[in-house]
Amino acid sequence: MSAATRAMAAGWRWWRSAWVVLPLAAAGFAMAAGPVPDAAAAAAFEPIAARAAAAKAASWPALLQQIATDPALLGAPYEAAPLDRGSREADEPLRASLDGFDCVTYVETVLALARTVARGPATATAYAAELAALRYRDGEPGFCARYHYFSDWAETRQSAAVLDEVTVSVAGDPANLANLGLTHGFDYLSRHASATPALAQSPARLACVREQERALSARDDGTPYIRSTSLPKIARALQSGDLIAWVADVPGLDVIHVGIVVTRPNGRLELAQASKRAGQVVVTPDLLRYAASLKQQRGVRIFRPRDPR
Repeated sequence: MSAATRAMAAGWRWWRSAWVVLPLAAAGFAMAAGPVPDAAAAAAFEPIAARAAAAKAASWPALLQQIATDPALLGAPYEAAPLDRGSREADEPLRASLDGFDCVTYVETVLALARTVARGPATATAYAAELAALRYRDGEPGFCARYHYFSDWAETRQSAAVLDEVTVSVAGDPANLANLGLTHGFDYLSRHASATPALAQSPARLACVREQERALSARDDGTPYIRSTSLPKIARALQSGDLIAWVADVPGLDVIHVGIVVTRPNGRLELAQASKRAGQVVVTPDLLRYAASLKQQRGVRIFRPRDPR
């Protein structure tokens, strides 16, 4: 792997770092008891919910965009692998604070906040439950309960009726599509375990990752994606709040980055993201130009979160 690839990998090595399948989904992620937010997360939640009130009355896409661009999130530091902070073993507490994100934890935080505000009650405790339900199997925090590859998250989030993949419908012309199957299977994380303290120092964690890789590889029959050259052709089909995931051109890895589509009244498309390049959460003003600048990617997949109400 080249030096450039290793540098990029450092920012999203745990890019899968989240997401979860929930039997609770049919009940709308309702949890009788569960994780509670820390004091900082609880204090930050109330003003976000208050500012989102008007957007909630407008539409679900407007609410997603409002929260994705909320002042409490913009400018938050980029942090590689924030969920691995301070932990080396299988146990892992819920991290619901807003003081640092990688691209995935930013996206799941926005989605958890939006679902909480939309469904009510808009409380910090409800937000913590939503976030745990998105991030962990059965809403129970733990390293092995996390889904460590985006494809795993995408499949299970659709099964839980949290979102829909709209890649094929948005693409329109089949010529805009290609298909990705990982020739050597999912193995990026385990192959680079020695460069990742959370894996190198914990055989139990590494075993969890390898088991997920084996399961994913066994059922990988190819994934449609929109070619990078076709993204400008289909851009008008994107809407506020869509999740856009860049398909990796890296052995053993499915996705290198994810962000949230922002639309402006003049039709301009922007991207809300936790950006390693910028070192913080930002709204990048030209999504198409940004997409063209990304290296080691083949194209994109598009996911549309469902209104939970």
